[in-house]
Amino acid sequence: MRKKNVAVILSLVLFLAFSYSNVKGQIHSTTGGGSWNDTLTWVNWKIPGPGDDVVIEGRVDVTGAECNNLVVNPNGILQNRSYTNYTIKVHGTVTNNGVIRNFPDWYNLYMTVGGDIINNGEWSNQYTYLTGDQDQTLAFTKEFSGYRLEDINPQSGLIANTDLHFKNTKIDLNGSTIRLGQGGKLYLYGEWLFNGQIVGTNSEVYLFENAFMERIMLDNVSLKGIINVFSSVVIEEENVIEGL
Repeated sequence: MRKKNVAVILSLVLFLAFSYSNVKGQIHSTTGGGSWNDTLTWVNWKIPGPGDDVVIEGRVDVTGAECNNLVVNPNGILQNRSYTNYTIKVHGTVTNNGVIRNFPDWYNLYMTVGGDIINNGEWSNQYTYLTGDQDQTLAFTKEFSGYRLEDINPQSGLIANTDLHFKNTKIDLNGSTIRLGQGGKLYLYGEWLFNGQIVGTNSEVYLFENAFMERIMLDNVSLKGIINVFSSVVIEEENVIEGL
């Protein structure tokens, strides 16, 4: 009887472990890619779910998707399917070493991100919404060139782990704060930064190519470049303005 009980318990443990691995695992796309909702797009033919970490190895077209963490590898491309706008919801961190974009010249890719953003590639999709209820980290080695970046949960801040370069991106903080590191730099090339606070420690914000700010408060930040202000920019005493 005791051996039978042990066997039953062991079987139950193995079943639970297997079930958990299926609930939250890492799923790779094939190098050939395809539609997100097609089993043939994925190694082992499993379509990712909300609890899965996903690695993109080829071109994957989003037709409505959800996952935990997302990595786009150097040969990977993530884009919407061609015939309408689609959204991917990422509950954790997005690491982009490849391409995140709209389908070329045909509708748009929307993305929500609940964790950090690490961008080492091309990030040029239409809208990226920051949804985290805790501070989210931004780390860029390449410029961010999506059409719009919006923080929709202003109770949490944005922490810059590197210098940040934005190219033709509308940045709406919705009352949130970007915290630059010691001597950190924020570069805006075109478009605008709106409705929030930039806090630094001997940090610098550069504006070029007709970029401008509106309803922004700067704290311990030097403002440099070709400076355009639309309205309501508050500059604390320790800030410096150095126009070109």
